[in-house]
Amino acid sequence: MRWTRLGNFPMRVQGGLAAGARWTLYPFSSYWRGTSDTEAAGWVDKFCRPGGTALDLGAHFGLYTVGMARRVGPKGQVVSLEPEKTARERCLLHVRMNRLSWVRVFSEAASGTTGAIQFVDNGGAGSTTCYVSKDSGIGISLACTRLDELYSKEGLRAPEFIKIDVENHGAEALSGAGWILDGRPEIMMSFHSEEELSGTRGILAPLGYRVVSLGGESVEWEKALYKTAILTTKPI
Repeated sequence: MRWTRLGNFPMRVQGGLAAGARWTLYPFSSYWRGTSDTEAAGWVDKFCRPGGTALDLGAHFGLYTVGMARRVGPKGQVVSLEPEKTARERCLLHVRMNRLSWVRVFSEAASGTTGAIQFVDNGGAGSTTCYVSKDSGIGISLACTRLDELYSKEGLRAPEFIKIDVENHGAEALSGAGWILDGRPEIMMSFHSEEELSGTRGILAPLGYRVVSLGGESVEWEKALYKTAILTTKPI
């Protein structure tokens, strides 16, 4: 079905993060069925208000991008980064299907430098397990950018909410955020390794960030390993 027109058959998202949005039948039917990332929907409701700004790092097919854009509305702005070509094209399709002109989608990977990184795309199938390689001999070369440079160059509004799910590259992405973190945006982040967690803690803890579980409880940083958590400086 992946290679046929049936995969693009239009659907309505039945619930969750992008409830009511137009979507495509295949792949990842859990997205339009509304059964993916259900715990996160309430937090997106809380942090993405009309006229607000959001950043989606690791946008994949655009579930969060579309959901956040529908919440902030035409006076808001959503910026999405997705370096994997197949996933990015599907994300752009979903943005067009929903006429979300206030969304900007970029092909670069967020990183600590602007230049190039080695990226493992797992055969170009739009997998959620694509990742930035630490080995220069593995993967393909793709463009990367510091977030502060991208935002300054493109004249983008600083994000009030950031969602990060970039398969172990989250700390490097945040290390390039520079002045963006001065505004203390709320962050929802998925942690895939101790290295990613400790690197993120080293960047955010000195800025006053603490960890809140998706259930709303304050927890120690170590409790976020292999989970998705909220990182905030504000009362919840």
